[in-house]
Amino acid sequence: MTKTSLLAIALALAPLSSLAAGPRPELQPSARFSVYGHGAAATPPMGWNPWNAFRTEVTQDKILSVAETIKRNGMQKAGYRYVNIDDGWWLQRRADGGIQIRTTMFPMAASRSGPPSLRPWTDHLHAMGFKAGLYTDVGRNACSQAHDAHSPNLPVGTVAQREIGLEGFEASDLATMFGEWGFDYIKVDACGLADFGEGSKALASATYREGRPLIVRADAQATDADKVETAYARVGRLLAGLNPDDDFVLSICPWGEAGVGNWGGRHGNLWRTSADIEPNWDSMLHNFDTASRRELYAGPGRWNDPDMLAVGLGEFDARHPVEARTHFSMWAILAAPLLVGFDLNHASPAQVAMLTNPEVIAINQDAAGNQGRIVFHEGDVQVLVKPLAQRGERGVLLLNRGNRAVQARVDAAQMQLDPGEPMQVRDAWAGRDLATSGAVLEFDLPAHGSMLLKVRGKPASGDATALGDISGRIHVAVDGLSGYSARPAEVSGTPRVDATPAGQPLRIAGTTYARGIGIHADSRLEVKTAGEFSRFQALAGVDDAAAASGGTVQFRVYGDGRLLFTSPALARGQAPVPINVDVRGVQVLELVAEAAPEAGSAAASASRASTPVVAWAHADLR
Repeated sequence: MTKTSLLAIALALAPLSSLAAGPRPELQPSARFSVYGHGAAATPPMGWNPWNAFRTEVTQDKILSVAETIKRNGMQKAGYRYVNIDDGWWLQRRADGGIQIRTTMFPMAASRSGPPSLRPWTDHLHAMGFKAGLYTDVGRNACSQAHDAHSPNLPVGTVAQREIGLEGFEASDLATMFGEWGFDYIKVDACGLADFGEGSKALASATYREGRPLIVRADAQATDADKVETAYARVGRLLAGLNPDDDFVLSICPWGEAGVGNWGGRHGNLWRTSADIEPNWDSMLHNFDTASRRELYAGPGRWNDPDMLAVGLGEFDARHPVEARTHFSMWAILAAPLLVGFDLNHASPAQVAMLTNPEVIAINQDAAGNQGRIVFHEGDVQVLVKPLAQRGERGVLLLNRGNRAVQARVDAAQMQLDPGEPMQVRDAWAGRDLATSGAVLEFDLPAHGSMLLKVRGKPASGDATALGDISGRIHVAVDGLSGYSARPAEVSGTPRVDATPAGQPLRIAGTTYARGIGIHADSRLEVKTAGEFSRFQALAGVDDAAAASGGTVQFRVYGDGRLLFTSPALARGQAPVPINVDVRGVQVLELVAEAAPEAGSAAASASRASTPVVAWAHADLR
């Protein structure tokens, strides 16, 4: 099979057939929902981080002042519970291996006996009703040492004393931070793995130990993704062991590099999909784009993180209310973490009202944990739909990315609602119901404007539950790809809901299917059914977008590791094969699609170094 061959699989209503074939090792069923499964991030974390406001010029008084403001202005009650410390809190690595706290910045940490401790700090925040967050780096050194050379608050001392990152001290540092000091949240950056190599700005500005970069920014081939994943996996394992009550959050921050979009959910609770956000429209759009097509990688306890909110800064400050509201709406529909990053002591009443809007926050915090997915994109207009926990309810964002006013529309079919049934439509920002008629909603949007709705109707899947409506319960265990880039132009190969990975409608043997999951062949999906369903029904086939001589695909369905269905080898143009299997009591359903080169073709003897693009579509649970 050629490297450019395109396939797509669709599933929609079906019976049982059998064809025995041993799966490749990575396609063997796991019989488990193999995500991280630890921590306190059932919904996207909400809170405040001082970096964008103060960088390393942060102090105990500055943070406490903001915390008191959050408590007083209603933001804490609205859900903003994490108050974090970012880079700059450390003085040096002590001779005994511990980290000396910069007590001039955090005098509360000073102790009359023994080394300084941040326990009084966390105790104080806990007494205020907050959770406490801290910052570190997975390498030897931190980002401020690489990029803030003129900061007065960089670690001091010898080369060894200035190595305040986790590398070599993972177990002891994390035991101190979570066991002794009582922190609840940790952001683990990755500059220590990226920015201290030969010729780096860091080595030019100061004396640090040179290290071969494991992350070469924007160069997936030169990056050692396996070693980066291993480093974060160790952090995740240690944190799980140190927190038997699971009351913690692990934020993984290699900025979309090293394939973190694929493995972040196996080792932590949220992972950065992009470089740091800048307070301008283009940067915000870029960061949004790095996460917006990755709806199958998010769910309760695991979130795509396009970085902190830039609300309150630059092009999203009080002078730009339209941009600020749209930015907040975009993070809400993505189920992205909501971490505010400006000095809230200077927030206007309008800004506080925006950040505490209960109906907008409810869309972000919806218990189902589904990320909104793109259902329309043409020109400057995008429409995203987020299935909510209440059956038939959707969060819907109509977005104008451009600099001119536009008209945007969304119809019932795009929302996976029955167009013949009435819909109830509510403006989430205004908190009021809208009068509607028919199956189409239309709105005039100003430049950079948006409309965020809550829509209720009858699901298009009828009494069945479409897999696309429970994307938060799907884990892409194997996607058939060999890498990930945070650049938006390169994310079209990721699995998608209701479309092929390239964003095309699912189409098998001339018939278009409205709902489903697009993915590559040589893939395995885990679905957390949790014993709540009785049947899985679908149609399996190869998408018409595949090459005419693109070989065949076999589909298998497993329930808790037990083979429930095997299809014959299917090729492009063949009618889909129906599936209808009993899944009563099944905790984890697994969908496997394995590609085989066309018999007798030159590709038949070639290695499977590249896999064709495929899709699963119209799959329902009952």
